[in-house]
Amino acid sequence: MNPRRAAMVLHAVLACVVAVFAGVPGAVAGDAPSSFTNSPATASGRTPSGVRVTVRKTMIGQTRVASAQVLTPSTWAPADEYLVPANAKMTAGFMDLYEDFAARPGGWSGVAMLTFTFSRPVRDPHLHVFGTGGLSRDPRRGRDDYWPAIDLVGGAPATPTFSAAAGFPGYRVTSDSIEPEAVRPVRSTTCGVVYTCGTAKVNGTVTAFTIRLSARDVRYGLGGPGPQLWAAFKLTLAEDDSDAPASYGAASHAITDSFLGASVTADHLNVVSTAPRRVSADEDDAVTGSPAEITVRDLAGTLTVPVRAGSPAYLTGWIDADGDGRFGTDERATAKVDKDATTAELRWSLPKTLPTGPTWMRLRLAAEATALPTGWADSGEVEDHPIRLVRPADAAS
Repeated sequence: MNPRRAAMVLHAVLACVVAVFAGVPGAVAGDAPSSFTNSPATASGRTPSGVRVTVRKTMIGQTRVASAQVLTPSTWAPADEYLVPANAKMTAGFMDLYEDFAARPGGWSGVAMLTFTFSRPVRDPHLHVFGTGGLSRDPRRGRDDYWPAIDLVGGAPATPTFSAAAGFPGYRVTSDSIEPEAVRPVRSTTCGVVYTCGTAKVNGTVTAFTIRLSARDVRYGLGGPGPQLWAAFKLTLAEDDSDAPASYGAASHAITDSFLGASVTADHLNVVSTAPRRVSADEDDAVTGSPAEITVRDLAGTLTVPVRAGSPAYLTGWIDADGDGRFGTDERATAKVDKDATTAELRWSLPKTLPTGPTWMRLRLAAEATALPTGWADSGEVEDHPIRLVRPADAAS
């Protein structure tokens, strides 16, 4: 077999190995509401919450993209000890094979720059790195191992930092890099030996970040037929979930730069979901009291809600005014929220007959007006609160 043919066979085998590691075989694009497309110039994807990400690829020197593949969602993929959330393979991603970069035996070579840009500012995105590394072999000449490094070199509105969330055996994660602890000759390769795999949290609220891929060449004999580096990535985002009783349905938001109250905490940190979900209790702080009292005057109820609006947004609230355990379309109120606003006021039209006991209210802050009390939103926060509707005389007493 000639060297070029051997390299092609090796590339195919490695592609299968990385695909299995990423949970690709047998997956169907409809298995989860996330997707990716991939080309030599760009990759583009959608997260379950609706946030879109575009990855712009800039080659260093003579590097070229020899293969641009899609990692489709896989609902059956087993939990992965190197990832957080452990079932991150349920989401979509992309995988590239880079060739023809200026490999220097015993030295580092720049390969490519990847800029991830989001349709909304996102807080603390998780970057999942799958079997990234390279190996080139010629049975008659020898081989080259290509140990990878991932440097965090830019971002918007400012360069964020890395922190290790899970995995990366044999590699160290610093505030601005993921690099091998020691580069050495090895007999065989796996996660932590040449290839790196794990989850890095990109700390901060960002609209974009840029990573630089590099490769360290360890040569055996006369080396392989040509330099190569596989790189595979998926992304998951922090989310906030509803906590009202199940009859009200579930709502989930991707956490961005706007939220209710003074802060927002991420829910379900260890499990990815492709559908909105609820939690048993949440750290909501936009409304005080349990139940909180809302005074009704002239069949209208008003509430001033504290917000932190990093971007223009809409606040929508539902009150279960008839106490039927659901939020109806006639129980909704909406207010526009300007950038940098600290409060927003909601006003509901309420029926003459009010529930005698506590009922529930749902608040949803999002970049776009939210017509439904349930489902995904690609920004903001959801809060649920038990409330009591009272007339002025009842409040006074």
